[in-house]
Amino acid sequence: MIAGGPGMPGIQPSLSPEQPVARLRESWDIVAYDARGVGRSTPTIRCKNGYQANADANDTQRDAYSMLEGCIKNTGVEVLKHMGTDEAVNDVDRIRQALQESKLTAVAYSYGTQVAALYAERFPTSVRAIVLDGVVDLDEAKNDYALQLNQSKSYQHTFERFTAWCAKTGRCPLSPDKTRATAQFQNLLSWLRASPVYSLQGRKVSDDELILLTTDLLLWRSDWPVLARAVSELDRGEVSKEITDRLEDYASTYGDMDALNVISCLDQSLPPLSQHEINVQKKRLREAFAATYSGSGENRLPDLCEIWPWRNHVHASRPATAPPLPPLLFVAQRYDPTTPWHNARAMASKFNSPLVTLEGDGHTLALSGINRCVDRAVVAYVLEPEKKRDETFCLPAEEVDGEEPFTPYSLPPAVDSAGQQEGQES
Repeated sequence: MIAGGPGMPGIQPSLSPEQPVARLRESWDIVAYDARGVGRSTPTIRCKNGYQANADANDTQRDAYSMLEGCIKNTGVEVLKHMGTDEAVNDVDRIRQALQESKLTAVAYSYGTQVAALYAERFPTSVRAIVLDGVVDLDEAKNDYALQLNQSKSYQHTFERFTAWCAKTGRCPLSPDKTRATAQFQNLLSWLRASPVYSLQGRKVSDDELILLTTDLLLWRSDWPVLARAVSELDRGEVSKEITDRLEDYASTYGDMDALNVISCLDQSLPPLSQHEINVQKKRLREAFAATYSGSGENRLPDLCEIWPWRNHVHASRPATAPPLPPLLFVAQRYDPTTPWHNARAMASKFNSPLVTLEGDGHTLALSGINRCVDRAVVAYVLEPEKKRDETFCLPAEEVDGEEPFTPYSLPPAVDSAGQQEGQES
């Protein structure tokens, strides 16, 4: 199992105890690990003490340099230089060798799909079967700006799907008109920036906290009622314990961003840009996820990756074309804002491999028990990877009447990079 992030621990993955996943667990030993610098691995990436986050844009430059200083002080230069994806790919092969496996069988999630796909290119003769769920497009990842821009556009599209659902169900005060709903959300953020709301327990909720909740809860349709409740409460100037508890859960899960920041900065290959060009890119990124951008609080100072002194050039030695490989299996959800569906479509074509599409909202789900159709496809592939497979399309569990479909049905309309059907007005 190759975890996401970058920087998410991989030990003790959450796997379904039910069929069909139980069949896989009966046949295989499941091996998970914490990537270098992450979780229980030592040495661990640490940047605290020298860095204290500050929301004030005027302090951003100081914070970036202080964070770099903290990374160097608490982790060490020679460790920091070797914490990127380039080394992570080789680590996977060392794990394969340590397990005395002649070929790798793996399931990778989100950022982990970048590690897995690079592994397939680098060690093609050592691949038996690899499932890639929530797919990073390797060609797009060469340009971090393009990757972030497409992700931001996808988040805005998912936000618009959320507001349409919200208005239809009457769960929150956002308009069914997507332009008006975006403006309403921007106004709520501006109000919270000026006048934060406090819970009965004293927990401060400002615009930053609402943005964190939004990007987290948009991912899964099952979390949309919670996001709707948060919007409704904050619109009234209130915040419940349930919402502040979700913020605490988020902080405990994602609060340590050191590994994510360091690995991301190591992997970036930044083109030579002027400061003006960098500022223009930053503005376009904020505008792409328009709901969370109000045009104020512009940050024209460098972030950590702009001043990061080391790069691993992970994409520099990649082959021009995918090497001969057994089929991989790609899994994607149609409206995934973090790793958009078109990523998986492009990578499946590049590696001449089948794609399993769940026609729903979400980010990674293989072997979780969330969707039996997806789990069946994944388990069948892992057990018999050499068997020829066609494209598979699955329905969300709440849309299935009785048994979920496993065989492909007619191909849906093509979807563009923003997750929208071709010919449909944006």
